Amino acid sequence: MLRTLFRVLPRPHARQLAVLTGWLTAAAILQGVTLGLAGINIATFLDAGSAGMPWLTALLATAIAYGGVQWIAQVTAFRVGRETARALHVGLGEHLAQLPLGWFTSTRQARIIDLATTGVPQLMSYPALLLRPTITAVVTPPAAALTLWVLDWRYGLAVLVATAAGWWCSRLSGRLARSVDARRHAVQVAATNRILEYAGRQPVIRTDQRPGDTDDLSRALDHAAEASRRSAGIVLPGLLLFGVTVNALFAALAGLGVAWIADASLTVGVLVGVLVVAARLAAVGSTGAELAAGLRLQHATLARIVDVLDSRPLPTLQPSDKTAPGDPVVRSGVTVRNIGFSYGSADPAGGIPVLDGVSFTLPDRGLTALVGPSGSGKTTITRLLARFWDPTAGSIEIDGRDLRTLPADQFYAHLATVLQDDYLLDTTIAENIRTARPEATADEIAEVVREAGLEATVAALPGGLDHLVGPGGSHLSGGQRQRICVARALLKRARLTLLDEATSALDPANSEVVLDAARRLATQGHVVVIAHHLDTIIGADQILVLDRGRLVQCGTHAELSRVPGRYRDMLVSRVRFSGSADHRPHHVEWAGDRVETGLGQFGDDRFR
Repeated sequence: MLRTLFRVLPRPHARQLAVLTGWLTAAAILQGVTLGLAGINIATFLDAGSAGMPWLTALLATAIAYGGVQWIAQVTAFRVGRETARALHVGLGEHLAQLPLGWFTSTRQARIIDLATTGVPQLMSYPALLLRPTITAVVTPPAAALTLWVLDWRYGLAVLVATAAGWWCSRLSGRLARSVDARRHAVQVAATNRILEYAGRQPVIRTDQRPGDTDDLSRALDHAAEASRRSAGIVLPGLLLFGVTVNALFAALAGLGVAWIADASLTVGVLVGVLVVAARLAAVGSTGAELAAGLRLQHATLARIVDVLDSRPLPTLQPSDKTAPGDPVVRSGVTVRNIGFSYGSADPAGGIPVLDGVSFTLPDRGLTALVGPSGSGKTTITRLLARFWDPTAGSIEIDGRDLRTLPADQFYAHLATVLQDDYLLDTTIAENIRTARPEATADEIAEVVREAGLEATVAALPGGLDHLVGPGGSHLSGGQRQRICVARALLKRARLTLLDEATSALDPANSEVVLDAARRLATQGHVVVIAHHLDTIIGADQILVLDRGRLVQCGTHAELSRVPGRYRDMLVSRVRFSGSADHRPHHVEWAGDRVETGLGQFGDDRFR
């Protein structure tokens, strides 16, 4: 476990742990030598009638040294424990931010919650509390045995053999604990998963409750409780086995002493001195054994943290010579070259194909609308443009450079998003908007609030811009949350802005405000919109029509509406569906950039 911690901790924290290990090892050696010298003084006093001054002086010196080193080690241990937990939390957070979103399955999310809230805090006790008795149990007995060699080499050897036997028994107990913990953790993750699912399904459960809605949760909690009981039932026999072994070893040492006294090769004083030391070593070993099961559980927790840290993040490719970082950047737009992508596994290449051979170019400035039926790949394209995943085939380039060659902070500094599942921080409205550009002034915040149609909302809320939105924006409506995200994107005024369902939770008036803001952003950069509103599509500089993961048409509304194809079929289908209550077909005419039916212009309905 110590080696694993050295590997995963940042170098400064690993050095702190190495220093602590050195202090604890020195303390354990001094403790063993002190015990051995105590046995020598006892034997000398019993056999000679008085303790020799050299041995008493040596005992006093080592005892004082042991006390000083132990105090320094314990003070260092608490500081290192705190810093270790902090470093692991930070390391997990930074690594998770680099993983593709496809990695975050529901099971892995539950596992991360368990690690962050329970696992890492438990690991803090390893350097702070558990490392000292562990090192003591391993180092002190051999140090004491080598010191006892001065009294009688046979007893020194016997104590070393007894130490090895006790260590083997402790390892057996630890293996039992590790096997039990693997099963217990799997059950706990399943229980956490069910709790999260049950909490997220509350609206459905309360309005349409079925008898079995709570059964899965109850079973998962029962299984977790049963796993905890079984873990105790398996670990305890290991501890009892160690206790029996220690007592048997102590009895064997006493028996050897009696036999050697019988043949006049050992004095009573030496036997008493050795047995006093052995009794103390037995207590040290028992303390270590009691902690061994806990150490194995912590080792399993650390292994799960290492498993997360070893998960592959999105790779950063080395730029080619023609796109070296020192080269001048040419604003040539965004180019998507023959990309493919699959969902369904941690490695997207092994999942279900979603995109296949999609290629297009976004002009340096302009509004691009993505249209197509559900499941056609629109949202996936926005996620790939935002580099939440990498395509499994092909490439995406900005200004002639592959996105995978750009440092993450450099790329995301020029990206703004408004997504279906955007998240708000548990702070004020103003601070949520300001995350896009922390140095923004109050006047700039007020301007984007107006542009996003938030003025009336802010005025009606207690505290205005200082109103707390709650965790994830839970104190606001869906439309209010979405407009805050739009305001955040407006404040950033990024080179590339992605709007996925940006008006899905808005009324027509606020939808028009947001679409006007999108058009303004398109005058200074790329804006990509997943479009359902016909007004958005008509006003787009480019329309990309997707069907079953392929790009089937590309052009403006005027161009695409005049030629047979998927785009025109979708328009006709939507117009017919909206024509009457009985869905009877109506006459359709193409008048410039308008779709006309017997009911009049079709320009304010939703396009799907």
